[in-house]
Amino acid sequence: MNETAAHVDPHVVALREELLAATGYYSANYFEARRRFLRAAGRLKLARHALQIHAPSPNDEPLTIDIAVAGAANPTTALVLSSGVHGVEAPFGSAVQLAFMEQTLSGWQLPAEAAVVLIHAINPFGYAWRRRFNENNVDLNRNFLLANEAYAGAPPLAGRFRNAMKLSRPRARFGFWSARMVMLALQHGPSSIWETLPVGQYDYPDWLFFGGAGPSQSVHSLQNFLPTVLGEADDVAHLDFHTGLGHWAKGELLVSESEGLENCDWWRDHLGADNVTQVKSFTKSYEVRGGFGPWLRALFPNCDYRYATAEFGTYSAIRVISALAEESRWHSELGTNSIGHESRRRLAETFAPQSRSWRTKTLKTALEWTAQAARALWKRDYAA
Repeated sequence: MNETAAHVDPHVVALREELLAATGYYSANYFEARRRFLRAAGRLKLARHALQIHAPSPNDEPLTIDIAVAGAANPTTALVLSSGVHGVEAPFGSAVQLAFMEQTLSGWQLPAEAAVVLIHAINPFGYAWRRRFNENNVDLNRNFLLANEAYAGAPPLAGRFRNAMKLSRPRARFGFWSARMVMLALQHGPSSIWETLPVGQYDYPDWLFFGGAGPSQSVHSLQNFLPTVLGEADDVAHLDFHTGLGHWAKGELLVSESEGLENCDWWRDHLGADNVTQVKSFTKSYEVRGGFGPWLRALFPNCDYRYATAEFGTYSAIRVISALAEESRWHSELGTNSIGHESRRRLAETFAPQSRSWRTKTLKTALEWTAQAARALWKRDYAA
């Protein structure tokens, strides 16, 4: 029976509208997301900058890291929102940035020497091709090594796990979970997976979580550009949006123990202790080599640079790792020709679920955290 206006619960209508609105901030691909980001920034008259990444593009359009700045050109305090360090996770962060500009930023009154900096698609190649990694198979969140760190080395069991994850014939859908993988986990303990796979490795360019042989284009571009907008800042709060780790639709603010207790305490005090996880080495909330946060703090040594990974859970860890492994193995065979392959579609769903309820809940949380960080920085009541 068709619903009529007299029989529709207004709460149901409101919920439907909320679900549709959240989904509407998601774009079909990187190029659409970029155009929408730039249009929204243009409507708000934000300063816009494009850092080109020279890499193959699916339709030969340029690949760029786009940056929009609201407020002071040379701020002393700044709120930074970044997306797309991992390309396949970028749809969520891009949706947050678009919703923030269209719903929230226009109503904010920034202090005279404050700015909001939006960094869109730090890994545009990965976003465009629906891969986690960049044009050189590099995991960018393992590529931001400090000046005294070498792009070399791997966890002790990396070679053995890599061999266990090699292509199988005939190919199994979940080839990752082979008998060899099970035996390795039993032999070395379940924690060996977290101590080996996600922490970063620099010895196997064709494998997962490869940190590169040197700084990537994205690293060089940000290193050269960011001081032009944040060089005079002495107080920065930075939310870097990620997906894939944790419980379904639940957000966590991951703060590396290497960045000091004062950074963790700031996020706990202002965004809630229940939302903050201090990341320690060799735990399920693993600490990586070459992470974005420590690199930023080193880039701005005279600034209280408060960085947190805003991580939103999707599917189980089993699905996440197996989807990454399956896509990586197909990519090694087909290269960019695998863009329409089932492994890419599965990877995209794994990191940016189509579920309207997931998208609504995570977007709401991300916008609330953004407003809370702004309140903490500027001691003003900013609405989400």
